[in-house]
Amino acid sequence: EMMMFFYEIFISLKNSISYYFGLVQVEPIQCSPRRKVSLKKSLTSTRKQYINVAVTGSVNSGKSTLVDAMRGIDEEEEGAEPRAAGVSYKGLPQSYIYPGNSRILLWDLPGIEASEIKQHAYVEKVDLRSYDFFILTSSGRMDDELLYLAKEISRMGKSFLFARTKIDIYVSDTQQQHNFNQGDLLREIRKHFCKKLQAIGIHFPHVFLLSALEPDKFDFQDFIEAFNSQF
Repeated sequence: EMMMFFYEIFISLKNSISYYFGLVQVEPIQCSPRRKVSLKKSLTSTRKQYINVAVTGSVNSGKSTLVDAMRGIDEEEEGAEPRAAGVSYKGLPQSYIYPGNSRILLWDLPGIEASEIKQHAYVEKVDLRSYDFFILTSSGRMDDELLYLAKEISRMGKSFLFARTKIDIYVSDTQQQHNFNQGDLLREIRKHFCKKLQAIGIHFPHVFLLSALEPDKFDFQDFIEAFNSQF
């Protein structure tokens, strides 16, 4: 287990470096053009050995917590890595080997801002085209940023699962209302997301209502089964 822990750290750092060299211009005084091309080619080749799954969506939608839950990590456990809300480490994607399939890298991407829809800024910033599969997350309603991502992914000819995260909080906040019925509430939420995705041409959307902090409740287990079945 200790060896796997250090191996995952190595993979994450290596892929963050790959991301950096893929998007940031390096000053000639620091690295010659030939050296830069050689390093980027080597890192890109290593990344291609994996199935790269991007976890992306709205800012503060629980992407990192979902990645932890998929890896079987409890954020409240002693020694768990603290996270800044809405921000990946130094603003870069972080990658982790998925325990259910060692060929899969889960990439925890920075959240998309509303201002990044224009001119495809987010698509270019995170190199969205380089990923093989996607998990879209939202902790609220379906906003324009998510619809934009869904359309871009569909335009690339790739697939995604949609996770409405933090559903436990919404259910808790709503249950004091008159005539509250949890089953009816969840059906209405699922219907809302399905209709929004169908309206942009996603005919059979895969929508899951889940809480990454309560993996034994709601749709989390169904989500994991659906994810595993993709590969």
